Amino acid sequence: AACPRRIPVTDFPKEFEHRAEAYHRRGSLCDKNCTINVPMDLDMHSGSHHHSLLMPRLLPVTSSTPTRCPHHSEEVPMCEGCLTKTTITAENEVEAQKLSNNYKFGFKKWKSHVTERPWEDRSEIVKELYSDLNVLKGSGSTFTCGNVLYLLMFGWWLSFFYLLISLLMFISILGLPYGKLCWKLACYFLWPFGKVIQKSRVAHRRCCVRFNKCEAIPEADELREKTPLLANFENAYNLQKGSSSSCGVRYWCRISTYVWLLLGFPPLAVIHSLVCFFSWILVFFIPIAKMSARTVATVLLMPPEHIYIQQMRKTDVGYDTEVILCSYDTEVILCCYQASNIYYYKYTVDGISVFAVNLMLLVIVTLGLGYSDSQNQYSSSPVKFTLSLVSIMPLSYCIGMAIASISAQSSFALGAVVNATFGSIVELTFYITALIKGAREGNSCYEEVVKSALTGTVLGCVLFVPGLCMVIGGIKHQEQRFNSRSAGVSSALLFISVGGIFAPTMFSKVYGKLVCHDCWHTGQNSSQLFLCQSCQPETVGTNGTLFYKEVMPLVYTVSALLPTAYIIGLIFTLKTHSHIYDIHISDFHVLGHHNAVVHWSRWRSMVILILATLCMAACADLATEHISPILSHSSVSQYFIGVTVLAMIPELPEIVNGIQFALQNNISLSLEIGSSIAVQVCMLQIPILVLFNLFYPAGFTMLFSDLHVWASIFSVILMNYIFMDGKCDYFQGTVLVMVYLILLAMYFYAPSPAGC
Repeated sequence: AACPRRIPVTDFPKEFEHRAEAYHRRGSLCDKNCTINVPMDLDMHSGSHHHSLLMPRLLPVTSSTPTRCPHHSEEVPMCEGCLTKTTITAENEVEAQKLSNNYKFGFKKWKSHVTERPWEDRSEIVKELYSDLNVLKGSGSTFTCGNVLYLLMFGWWLSFFYLLISLLMFISILGLPYGKLCWKLACYFLWPFGKVIQKSRVAHRRCCVRFNKCEAIPEADELREKTPLLANFENAYNLQKGSSSSCGVRYWCRISTYVWLLLGFPPLAVIHSLVCFFSWILVFFIPIAKMSARTVATVLLMPPEHIYIQQMRKTDVGYDTEVILCSYDTEVILCCYQASNIYYYKYTVDGISVFAVNLMLLVIVTLGLGYSDSQNQYSSSPVKFTLSLVSIMPLSYCIGMAIASISAQSSFALGAVVNATFGSIVELTFYITALIKGAREGNSCYEEVVKSALTGTVLGCVLFVPGLCMVIGGIKHQEQRFNSRSAGVSSALLFISVGGIFAPTMFSKVYGKLVCHDCWHTGQNSSQLFLCQSCQPETVGTNGTLFYKEVMPLVYTVSALLPTAYIIGLIFTLKTHSHIYDIHISDFHVLGHHNAVVHWSRWRSMVILILATLCMAACADLATEHISPILSHSSVSQYFIGVTVLAMIPELPEIVNGIQFALQNNISLSLEIGSSIAVQVCMLQIPILVLFNLFYPAGFTMLFSDLHVWASIFSVILMNYIFMDGKCDYFQGTVLVMVYLILLAMYFYAPSPAGC
């Protein structure tokens, strides 16, 4: 059906004009059925996976009479969903597929690119991050805080070691040329900013060339003056190249070269490796790491007579330098202007964030230390537990990127299978290893910790993740809007899942009994009442007949119904009612962007996914192995440890993704991250744990404490109330965060569960 009347463009309220300029759009069911004039250059089918750089715009309408939307029961102007749609733009078809998957229910939301971005599309700031330190350029003052920090942290002792090596080379006599070189490099590395290291392959003639404003000028002009014919010039140039090659051969025939390689080069290589490692770990000092790596790989392995260091000096029009050139074939090897760059948080290595790359070293240390030091001779159990828990973060990042890469390069069916199989692998690995350890030791505390972690994940994803994203996004954007229809689907599934997982607990409470531990008479006669303390409702005993005849069948029934509801939700949102997301990918192709270079191929992604999962299992095993001292000697409740540390640390990559989406005014994906994780916990992870307990008796009974029950139910009700109107701001986010902190305070002061 079509809307019988339409609104002219000139009669649109200003709020709609503002919404029309937004990058991402939201719609409703009317969007599918209302007939509007759609430009022919937009593909309005949500199944399309083409790409474009076309910005979305408001679709024009022609009539001037207010309309009644056919999907509303009263006479109102045409709904906002009839005016706007979500149009996705991407650099290539693979990225378009990945972005489309972000909006699908059941898929992990991923922010990072799975393909290499075209170099010409990157900003100058990002290009600077990946550039080599061999380009002369104009620059401001070199006296900056980062450069001063370099002097204090690296420069002075690096220069000191060069002076020692220089003295050693002078004493050896044969290494005299390298002694002079080390003396020059000692001055260079004390303050390398604004200086240039240049390589000259042949040292036959000397000339002076000035580089104005740091622009390199070819040196062929002087040679052309003496060789009038181009052929003669080429012959002369080739002659010089031949001389360079023979010079390289003579370099490896010198005794001084081997004296240098035995005495001078090894200690300097070690020193520069340390500088490179620590500056890389600091991330923002990666330019220093690049400078050290280039020094070891290039500068220190060259003939010393072909290395020239010059100081650039500032003039009224910029920077210039007078560089002594000693051949017709020269190049700048190294020139550094700034020791640090704050934008290096954007730096990636083969598509992986530099922070995840650095944390992968921690995974190696954790596995090596955990399995080689079983007697805790070199480190304690709390240290190993902390290392194991932190190591889960980069592994979770790699698993998420592998899932996104496979989904973006595969069919929808394969992507859905991979997401369903590995989407919760991080949490399930830890929970199952903890339950196995508790069953082997006969300690019920592990079961309670797992239940606390499950509840903490639900609370964090329902309250903390969306609340934090609302606060951070609301500071930058005054008001953010999202698709209330899609949020309503997630809210409905959460209501179903929370009611399902706590149904056995409520059933047990109803048929349980009140038990009091401390009772005494208030008077002398027996007719007077008893005064009792420490009273609590006791659930149905796990060894009783009622538990096996009534409670366990209810648990299995709920565990079968919850995944069924999850599958129905997938069919509803992905197949029969996919239009509620109104995701459209425009139909234009950009020249030069057809051949996408994927960071990880499907096979490589699958190998990384399997290896990361195995490492995850090993880290989870170490974490559960060394959690006992923390649980037994902790001054806070075990409930609090499970709800906070064990629940939220594996979700940190997802939280970062949600914050990035919120900053880009795409709050819909931020909210979907928390909702999808909470739904997967209730509808997939808990039923899988019940199924695992059926085959391996690990003591998981699906009976939760009252605190878990009421905290989860209240959180879901509050989230549904906040999401009701389809818009949010930082105040609503603050409310969610505050409620989450109040619940954490309750868990902090709550007594530890029985058996801990």
